[in-house]
Amino acid sequence: MTWIAVTRRLPEAGRLVIVSVAGCHDLTHSCLILRAQYAPAKTLEVSPEADGGIYDEETDTFYCEEGWYETNEYEEVHWNVDGEVTHWMLLPEPPCATCESGADASA
Repeated sequence: MTWIAVTRRLPEAGRLVIVSVAGCHDLTHSCLILRAQYAPAKTLEVSPEADGGIYDEETDTFYCEEGWYETNEYEEVHWNVDGEVTHWMLLPEPPCATCESGADASA
């Protein structure tokens, strides 16, 4: 896997990727690595009860603003990435079929 600069190319809408966020003030790293997705305008729906969002009258739907969103696989909450995403890469494949179900591959 190789890092791709966001100035060169963005991932397809909604695809989960690993991103590098510049400007992190961690003592051990100059950047933060997150699992996220890029959402072009009017592609990532948000609940009407959520803070923020843009309402589209044509589709009667609320959408997240265009940008990068940290994504948790267990919740439908999308957190706006706080910082500048500079690079992204595809998620790696799982190490084995049994690992997907939570089994330990080293056993």
